[in-house]
Amino acid sequence: MKIRVIYHSRLGNTEKVAKAIAARLNVVAEKIDKKSKLSIVEPIDLLFIGDGIYWAKPHKSTRKFIGGLDPEYVKTAAAFGTYGNQFKIGDDIKSLLEKRGIKIVGIPFTCKGASIGTKNANHPDENDFNAACEFAESVVKMSADVISE
Repeated sequence: MKIRVIYHSRLGNTEKVAKAIAARLNVVAEKIDKKSKLSIVEPIDLLFIGDGIYWAKPHKSTRKFIGGLDPEYVKTAAAFGTYGNQFKIGDDIKSLLEKRGIKIVGIPFTCKGASIGTKNANHPDENDFNAACEFAESVVKMSADVISE
């Protein structure tokens, strides 16, 4: 199964979760930024995509990346994210993917991330990383079932 883990992170919270997921799945976490010029130009079976939440929505670079995805190349996708106060980031990413016609697998994974003005110090923590890895493993199994249909 061809899997990619792609994320955006300003404070490092989502990056830590992305790297935990990628390590569990034996792939490399790839960062969305101005330098990377990430794209998906060949078919993949499963895309994990994550972000933090900025002014009540995913970062503009993540929105732009998702807006450029071709559903012919992404068979299934799963959303994840970290948050300070607004835990809706997973649902926001899921919605953007669905608008592109990409099939979503599983319920988005979210966890607290350390941020100014919150009580989320020390997050994400080991419990969050373990939960993210369990999420990733379950999504891989669900995706395999969807692809084989």
